[in-house]
Amino acid sequence: MHTLHRRASLILTVITPLLLLLTAATVTAAPPGPGGKGTGGLDTIKARDWGETPVRKILQAFAWGGLATDAQIAAWADMSPEAAVAGMLTFDAVNPGLSPPGAGDDSSLHCGSLEALQGFWSSDDPGNIMKYADRYRYATLNGSQDLSTVNLQRTWTKAISTRGCNPFLYKMVLYLTNYHASISAHKTRAGLIRSYHDDIMLALTEGADFVEVMRIAASHAAVARAYGHQSSRYYNGSDTFSGTDDFGREFHQLFFRIQGETEDMDYHEDTTIEHTAWMLSGMNLGKVTGAYGSDRSSDWWVAPIVFDDYTDDTGRNIRNRHFHYHSPEGAGSCLEILHADICGATADEKIAALAPVAAAHPESMDNVPVYMIDFFADDNLDEIKVAALRSAWADANYDILAFVRAYAISTAFHDSDTYKYRTAFDRNLVLQSAHTLDNEENFSRQHYDSPFYRMREQGVEVFEPAHDVFGGQTGYQAGTNRYIFKDAFWATINSPDFYDDTSDPYTLEEGGAEYTWYKNWESVIPQNADGEHVVGEVAVWLWNRFIGDGGKNFDPIARAQVQALLAAGRDFAYTVDPDNPDAVYSRADITRKKGVARATDEANAGVSMTGLSQFNFNRRVGLAVNFISMTPFAFAMEGK
Repeated sequence: MHTLHRRASLILTVITPLLLLLTAATVTAAPPGPGGKGTGGLDTIKARDWGETPVRKILQAFAWGGLATDAQIAAWADMSPEAAVAGMLTFDAVNPGLSPPGAGDDSSLHCGSLEALQGFWSSDDPGNIMKYADRYRYATLNGSQDLSTVNLQRTWTKAISTRGCNPFLYKMVLYLTNYHASISAHKTRAGLIRSYHDDIMLALTEGADFVEVMRIAASHAAVARAYGHQSSRYYNGSDTFSGTDDFGREFHQLFFRIQGETEDMDYHEDTTIEHTAWMLSGMNLGKVTGAYGSDRSSDWWVAPIVFDDYTDDTGRNIRNRHFHYHSPEGAGSCLEILHADICGATADEKIAALAPVAAAHPESMDNVPVYMIDFFADDNLDEIKVAALRSAWADANYDILAFVRAYAISTAFHDSDTYKYRTAFDRNLVLQSAHTLDNEENFSRQHYDSPFYRMREQGVEVFEPAHDVFGGQTGYQAGTNRYIFKDAFWATINSPDFYDDTSDPYTLEEGGAEYTWYKNWESVIPQNADGEHVVGEVAVWLWNRFIGDGGKNFDPIARAQVQALLAAGRDFAYTVDPDNPDAVYSRADITRKKGVARATDEANAGVSMTGLSQFNFNRRVGLAVNFISMTPFAFAMEGK
């Protein structure tokens, strides 16, 4: 049994660096805000500084570590930064370099939407290798034939570690739907929130820029349902408005990060916000009987909105054109918003006209890139970095992918002052991706091993943002909230077999043949020149796979513990003196030239794991991963 939970002194020694890092953040972190544009832009990392570690840092920040092979990572490291990032970060539904499709599995054919994945993974399609007993957990409906938010959340979570699905694409859509233009499933039901996610994902895969993505989001049925402006009406005969003014303000704040701080506040409140509320009239949703297969009429709201007058499938008279604002001039139907005439006969036409005006507003130009990079990569944005981001966003001309690629290979990201605290999404999904070796394991492990359950306990659920309209949990909150940190820490300590699970039985059809998936770390961990797995080399490989810092923070204490677990399946103190397993050894004990601790560490490093049974090989690696996953460097990431 792994007994690390009894080693209080060792735990405190390892955790202390994280506490120091968190303290520094309260002093140096610069929150996003309006200001002047910078002039320098982003400088690309020099070729001499490029290599495997920068590649792994990009993957960890933007793709939850990705699912690329070691060979692919080495290939990217040998390219120019520009060529490498073009392969690493794409908005294709399937990026075979970043996440190669699984053999004998057709999941990659369905990765372009959650709707397709739910339909496939819950089906008896012969290309579906999801184990039969779990298929119902990914169905659109629950056992009562109602839309299931939990099943949708499980599907999203499973997609991240599925070979064939592009984790960078999924992370960008998570940002846009759960942090930037944030809405919650409990306000929309699972059908509409799924449509919202999938429509934005489709827009990105088709090359839509930021302006177009925000137009789609602002016009979406899920947003109208979530914020209540589906009921907003403008009575043109009496020139009166009935509905929510609040979303007029939130439209600018959420989609374009315009707070009105650079505007005359009277104008902003009385003209821009008021007229935006009028613009958002005539957005009532239609229903379709039995939509999504549900028996509940409350589930039958569908997207897209029809911005005209019609009778929906259930017989409801929808008068969206009639109850939309029309100017006295008639055909022009214009409203003054942000000092511009925004014209159109229906709400979607006016939203399409307003989106480029709002995106070009100085506050939006300043704030959008800062919020985006604050989410993905850096909690320590200073004035110089912020100025460079704003300049780069202007250069990108609303091209999200071009902007993120430029940042990912920039000196601003690969900098010693850059650090990012991981949200419960980030930490758990990075560990899950690194730990899951193939799709058979991904689809056949016990369902309670899913990071979905651990993330929920640690304060995050996809499509249920922690701060509702203000977005999901931040890394800073996850790192400084002692309850979230404690739960994440003890979840590993108290369940040492999670990363130690080596096999599970499953079937692919009811009453069918029983198969067993077997963990095989030995098949993916590289051998040395002598064809052996030597503890010291395996330890470094595992650290880089899970932490991705090139071994920078693999200090003597962490190294000694990992090597002991790999060499003997026991804590370091036990390998030094089995009669005194609770002894505490300092860094000096492990590094000084003479001493039993150093001698034991060096002996452990030289042990060959070749010849161990597959079970024992997997178990020792699992214990080492358990330890690595609770070090401070699994909770926060450095830029350099």
